[in-house]
Amino acid sequence: EQLDNESIDLICIDPPFAKNHTWVGALRPPLSDEEREQELATLADWGIRNRAEAAREGIEWPDSENGAAKFQDIWRWEDDVHEEWLDRIKSEHKPLNRVVNATRYAHGEDSAAYLTYMAIRLIEMHRVLKPTGSIYLHCDYSANSYLRLVMDALFGRENLRNEIVWGYKGPSNTQRWFPRKHDTILFYAKNDQENCFYPDAARVPYRRITGTGHSSLAAGNRSREEMRNIEAEYEKRGKVIEDYWTDIPAAGHMPREERTGYPTQKPVALAERIIKASTNPGDIVLDCFAGCAYVPVAAERNGRQWIACDMSPRALTVLRRQFAKFRYAINGERQGDDRALIADADVTVRSPKDLPPRTDKDPEPATRTKDLPPRKFKVPSSLIPEKEMLEFLLELSGYMAWCCGFANRMPDGRIIRTTNNFHLDHISPRSKEGTSNHITNRAPMCTSHNIRKSNRGVLLADYRQEIADAGEMLVNTTDDLINLSWAYDAALERHSVERAKRGV
Repeated sequence: EQLDNESIDLICIDPPFAKNHTWVGALRPPLSDEEREQELATLADWGIRNRAEAAREGIEWPDSENGAAKFQDIWRWEDDVHEEWLDRIKSEHKPLNRVVNATRYAHGEDSAAYLTYMAIRLIEMHRVLKPTGSIYLHCDYSANSYLRLVMDALFGRENLRNEIVWGYKGPSNTQRWFPRKHDTILFYAKNDQENCFYPDAARVPYRRITGTGHSSLAAGNRSREEMRNIEAEYEKRGKVIEDYWTDIPAAGHMPREERTGYPTQKPVALAERIIKASTNPGDIVLDCFAGCAYVPVAAERNGRQWIACDMSPRALTVLRRQFAKFRYAINGERQGDDRALIADADVTVRSPKDLPPRTDKDPEPATRTKDLPPRKFKVPSSLIPEKEMLEFLLELSGYMAWCCGFANRMPDGRIIRTTNNFHLDHISPRSKEGTSNHITNRAPMCTSHNIRKSNRGVLLADYRQEIADAGEMLVNTTDDLINLSWAYDAALERHSVERAKRGV
């Protein structure tokens, strides 16, 4: 809430996944006494001085021998949702409110609690993102479908650029389904008209296919030397990687120096690909779920400014360790004896009480939302079933079509009392305001004229005249057809009788 409007170029987040699970991680190597004292001092600066106060804030108290930390990815409506969040979502973000409510009713309050927690934060992320900016949200099968709806409601369905699949390998002992070995990264632009993707920064080497003795490029009239030069140029440039990434290993296979000991850690290479593809040097990257610091490290390594936030002092311990490996300074202090890889790299740590003030005003409530149009439902055909209605209306006309006088006749001219070759249509078309499927607005039509009338929006009285003008009338004049006013009264009386029979 302290960041200015439209001040961030890229948001890259790895939030909770709604796994209904408690994660336990242990720092490797274990937490040192100095690090524990730093965490306790940080908590004291935040106004948290004992385990009970930390528990009320959902923060693990740093007294474990090995630096173990628990992260509870379990959500409860009564514990995790604040009333002011709901008020803001309801008043300023109506589509988002519908998503939360639909989830609450369809899948329960716990799922809706997670979405509300995410939604109120994503509202702020949308606010601080520049019109030229983008956001990458990391999730998996547990919540990706729900988060996709939230992102559509906030950023606009039209602004989804990619649903990226990050696939990885590893052992699995599951016997009930295929091993679940991929995550999803939702890539949204703030504004679909603005460019926030740089394809040349997202290129990877081509995979060379050998063994055929032939080039994969069409030779045409080119010489072998020309072909070799072209292939070399293509290989040097590489290709823009597709939206499924299988070349970046998961936590268990990432470089040893990157590992923190936490099972949900993501590799720096993953953040690097995102940062290079959607920012330029000097741009500002925000990670507000910065537990394992992989985004700040990737941003610093690639010359981007960055802001990282987390609710736990353990995240600061991890960041210090990760930056020490790359010899970056924190609050002006070098993390190790060697010279920093980037001479002016310096991390400034701020507590919640020491954040810089906003320099702009709060934005107006979102204007891109709008009320749903009035709902339209198929109007029932009164109390009378369709078949029974057709039979009654045909009885009124002597089993003749109300459009042209067609009837099912024997060779001697006698009319067969059957509903075959008749269809119910409307006297006043459905496109006219106030019309319905009520029996008083229905008419038996012959198959041919019913098809030709289709959805033209013509009144039956006018259509009769068209049929007469075309010479297709099977009676002498339109006056020989059933009187529509009389038929209306008869149908209304029949409807009233049915209501009385059913006690309606």
